[in-house]
Amino acid sequence: MKRLLLRAFAPAALATLVLGQPAVALEPLTGTGLVEACRAYQVDPLGSGATTCRAYIQGYLSASTEIVAAEDRPSQFVARAIRTRASRLSEDAEQRLSSRYCLPESETINALITKVAEVSPPLAEEATAESVMLTVFDRHYRCEDVIGK
Repeated sequence: MKRLLLRAFAPAALATLVLGQPAVALEPLTGTGLVEACRAYQVDPLGSGATTCRAYIQGYLSASTEIVAAEDRPSQFVARAIRTRASRLSEDAEQRLSSRYCLPESETINALITKVAEVSPPLAEEATAESVMLTVFDRHYRCEDVIGK
């Protein structure tokens, strides 16, 4: 009997919850919003701005196909040898060889947050959070600069 009641009322309860919630449009994070959130992180690492900053950066690192751990990127000599001798590379191997940015293993999320917080205004009004991340990576993490150190 309990199962029958659950089967009957569960969809109705779910529909009530879903339909009763206001629809909120998710706005994309702006460049200024990201920089301000990362500055807030430096003041209060547990605040809501801090959560926004940290979550965005972690998501960006996870989703980007242009970033690889510096230790995983082969030297230019090895990369050239692999490209000229290998018949077909896996997607993972190709990403490691052609990645634009290399993040050193010793780099912490806090160091990355500091670099984002240091991006100085004026940011263009239409600047996206992604453009801020690309600026940081262009300045600090280009593979040819990181691996050459």
